[in-house]
Amino acid sequence: MVSGERDLLVVAKVTGSEGFPVERPSIVGVDRATGSLVRLTPFPWKGSDTDPPLPKWAWIDAPTRGGPYDPRPESAEPAGEVTLTSYVDAKEGWRLRWPFVRPHVRASVEEVQRLARDGLASMGFVRPARDADVLQLPLRLRFRCDDAACATYHELPVLDQELQVLAQVTRERYGPQWATRFRQTWGAPLYERYDVHVLVSTYAQAITKPYVAGLFYPPRSSEDAHAHRHHLEHHTRHGAGGGEREGAGPGASPARAPA
Repeated sequence: MVSGERDLLVVAKVTGSEGFPVERPSIVGVDRATGSLVRLTPFPWKGSDTDPPLPKWAWIDAPTRGGPYDPRPESAEPAGEVTLTSYVDAKEGWRLRWPFVRPHVRASVEEVQRLARDGLASMGFVRPARDADVLQLPLRLRFRCDDAACATYHELPVLDQELQVLAQVTRERYGPQWATRFRQTWGAPLYERYDVHVLVSTYAQAITKPYVAGLFYPPRSSEDAHAHRHHLEHHTRHGAGGGEREGAGPGASPARAPA
């Protein structure tokens, strides 16, 4: 990973894990200049997030340097103050967000693992089949990839900060009924109503072992097959750094959780 100033769109925040394999807290962003995925780790840097904490889908300016202890090709260390600059809104079926995700969609978890084994990439977005579900204690997702070649159910630990925080809030609010309530929103119904893509990452300490780093969940009606092909062609013609840098600025609220 080349050091330097990065203009990144935050697409995921990772809580990290302490048991083997260890995963340090991080944020995952799309580099505006290259369109590539970048993992800033460890983050928060020096024990604190930005103030206010940066939301997903915020543009940030972040100085970075190579991460000597992380062999994954997308990983870099923060090297100074991270600044929020703007926000990409979820309007029009997440139309403004799709261009940053689409180039990194992979067919399956197995493809992400193969790329990681070959040292080419260690994360990518995977579309689960509609029978996906969320399991608790510890929090994990169970799904088959929406790919004819995938006949295996994956059960991946969830390190996505969004789901971790919402699970904690649900436990505090509903007590013994929290698991049922949580699954009503983030379990199987989510995959029926939304075009969910799971950001799958592999661990630095176990390069082919996957976990859930984040979720992308636009409305299903926004990206039919014809529209998806059209957008891929547009992306190829106009380059990987596409997408508009617009929004309500650093004070904007992140996308609301699905109802």
